[in-house]
Amino acid sequence: MNELNIGKCIIRKRKEKGITQEQLADYMGVSKASVSKWETGQSYPDIVILPQLAAYFNITVDELLGYKPQLSKAEIKKIYHRLSEEFAQKPFEETMEEVNQLVKEYYACFPFLLSIAQLLMNYANLAKTEEQKQEVFTFCIDLCRRVKEEWAEIGDLKTANILEALSEIALGHYDQTILLLKNSLAPYMGEDVLLIQAYQMRGEEDQAARTGQIFLFQNILSTLQLLVQNLAREMQEPARFERTYRMAKHLIDDYELKSIGTNAAFTVHIVAGQGFIQHQQKEKALEALEQYAETVCSIPFPFKLRGNRYFPDVEQWIEEIGMIGTNSPRDDESIKTSFLSLIKENPVFAVLREEKRYQKLVNDIQYKLGISQV
Repeated sequence: MNELNIGKCIIRKRKEKGITQEQLADYMGVSKASVSKWETGQSYPDIVILPQLAAYFNITVDELLGYKPQLSKAEIKKIYHRLSEEFAQKPFEETMEEVNQLVKEYYACFPFLLSIAQLLMNYANLAKTEEQKQEVFTFCIDLCRRVKEEWAEIGDLKTANILEALSEIALGHYDQTILLLKNSLAPYMGEDVLLIQAYQMRGEEDQAARTGQIFLFQNILSTLQLLVQNLAREMQEPARFERTYRMAKHLIDDYELKSIGTNAAFTVHIVAGQGFIQHQQKEKALEALEQYAETVCSIPFPFKLRGNRYFPDVEQWIEEIGMIGTNSPRDDESIKTSFLSLIKENPVFAVLREEKRYQKLVNDIQYKLGISQV
């Protein structure tokens, strides 16, 4: 916990009021020696007089105590990244102990609790046992429910609900997940357009344009992710499968999504390759995997969500809101290796291993990403 700085606060507020220790003592009905001990940290005021003392200085009791249960966005982001490094470098249990201590200390800082839930969602797989992993997801659910019960920020409430749903589905609680998210199917009400119009009516054209760009960015990513999901479900319908894949490729090309750091921009080609193998269309499978290789080899590192030429304001927005979790929880070398493994170790693509085009794209990924020979 933070140390109480009540003595320093009393000195500062007393001097601001221009009164002596004796005058403050008279007002509070204590001795001058008591006030002196408060200010030097030798003792603290009795708890029953804290409200009276805070009221005298026209501040809250928390301000009087010098306790700050809230963290700034920058502080939250700093703690998040420090803990990310510790999860990668230290034993899981040791970092979890620090997480638990920080949650106790900042239990009233709801944006911080959300960041911890996001952090744990990223690193739960590092837990050594299935029981530990389940405990982590249960802890995330508790944090999210606290935010939903005690906080009033609409954006944070939505995030808390989504993170709770992710934790529930990780625990295999599918009914609870549906219960949490079924209202997401409510009709579109156009709140994004209304916000943009409001900025325009105030003459803030730059803000209107920036807001429109951010909304479009989020919706495009969501659409691409949904197309990938549809693609995986449509493998038994070849014509619809190819149409969905074609739509996803157009979306990626039209909005220049190859390098922005969204998984859907490259996994769509893996799913397509698997589908074409199932359809016994090796040529199309190889074309999809070549698209995959080209995409992963064009991704800038460090790997994270970022903007592009079409969405130039998105990166600044990500930084401004302190979007926790936009950096990958893994190091870049692990990510590069996983890019290679997605095709090289995928049993579905075993039928292609003697094909020269397949061998070339595997070698291209390995060479262009600088992956060591295994």
